[in-house]
Amino acid sequence: MNKTVDPRFSLDRRTFVAGMAAAAGGLALARPALAQGVSGDVTFATFEWTMANTGSVLRKVSESFVAANPDVTIREVPLPAAGYHDQILTQLTAGTPPDIFRIDDAQLPLYIERGYLEPLGPHLEAAGIDPSTFVAAGQDARRDGETFAICYQTNARQLVYNKALLANVGIDSPPIDAAQFEDFAKRATDSSRRVFGSTFASKSGDVTGLFISAGPILLGMGSHFTTPEGKPNATDPNIVKAVTLLKSLWDSNSVPRGIDVVASSKLVYDGMVALSLNGSFVFGAATPEVREQLDARPSPLPGSQIVRVSSWYGIAANSPNKEAAIAWLIHMLSEESQATIVDIERVVPARPELIPERIYTESPWFQSYVDGAIRGMSYLPPGLGSRGLDQVRLIGNTIETILYRGVEVEPAMAELQAAMEAEAAA
Repeated sequence: MNKTVDPRFSLDRRTFVAGMAAAAGGLALARPALAQGVSGDVTFATFEWTMANTGSVLRKVSESFVAANPDVTIREVPLPAAGYHDQILTQLTAGTPPDIFRIDDAQLPLYIERGYLEPLGPHLEAAGIDPSTFVAAGQDARRDGETFAICYQTNARQLVYNKALLANVGIDSPPIDAAQFEDFAKRATDSSRRVFGSTFASKSGDVTGLFISAGPILLGMGSHFTTPEGKPNATDPNIVKAVTLLKSLWDSNSVPRGIDVVASSKLVYDGMVALSLNGSFVFGAATPEVREQLDARPSPLPGSQIVRVSSWYGIAANSPNKEAAIAWLIHMLSEESQATIVDIERVVPARPELIPERIYTESPWFQSYVDGAIRGMSYLPPGLGSRGLDQVRLIGNTIETILYRGVEVEPAMAELQAAMEAEAAA
């Protein structure tokens, strides 16, 4: 059996690359001292093991790591996407976490504040890797000069559209504003062919997944649910407009219902969605036939701030096999591994200076995603720190009530404002 598989479980590109190259140098080929002689089982938990592209990347990285460290076994722990973060938090709280696990924007500050994550700074330094050169999302995992997790990828959200599905209803160009986005999504929907105008995750009970997936629409009108200082902002007119757009797509059956993040994305990969505000990973995961029909443009929604969605891998502070787990993360930052991530997934990795130049030729749209990774902001409500996760759940519960129970938007936003203020006061 393969030891990596357990069946159980806009800046100018050349300027940017030139500025980062000195930091990268020949260090990507260096092998950290920590990786010498590591051994044992490393449990690695993420729902991405079940995803074709990310799963294949993680296995390739793990295979090359195990080839250099034959006494290590990477144990896959494929938890379901819905409820994933709740399971990890439960395990961290109980003191029985996996060695390596995926972290998203909302969980990152909470895990850092509670001391759940192993500091990685000395190991990065030993490997000759400067974390200050990481992509912008990579800096989110740093506190007081220490690094607590490694960014796997960051995805700015842009308009991804299927030219064939739009052409089927007589539309020959992508939408240029919010009104056209809504109109085109409704016109492209065809229930007889199971084609949807747009998509987002809406599995009942997974309110965090709903907020993340629908975030580019919810924030697309130009406001966030909190101000930069962290004050509740749910009754802002732009927030009301954004939620109204989301509800309109829902009420018109222009989006699928009751599916999780993975299933929502797969509909795009399979050519069943006309318009989505999505990441560049869509192009890596789509079937070859669908990929030919996909293109990307900046979001047509009026908000000027680019939303980015990122993921990190961290190591539990009480990991039973800490050294081997750290060595795997350092290996993921190597030139070979970073190129594998971009090659297969077409996402912006932790070290953008290691993106092969040919990627920009093969995928001309990719430059805009690299630029978005630099300028984008997290979907996480600003100014909240570790309290962000609680507010995301509060917001997600309200959005779910609006969609599933038909509650009117403005009264619901007024109630959410009051609840957020009470939460802040508490």
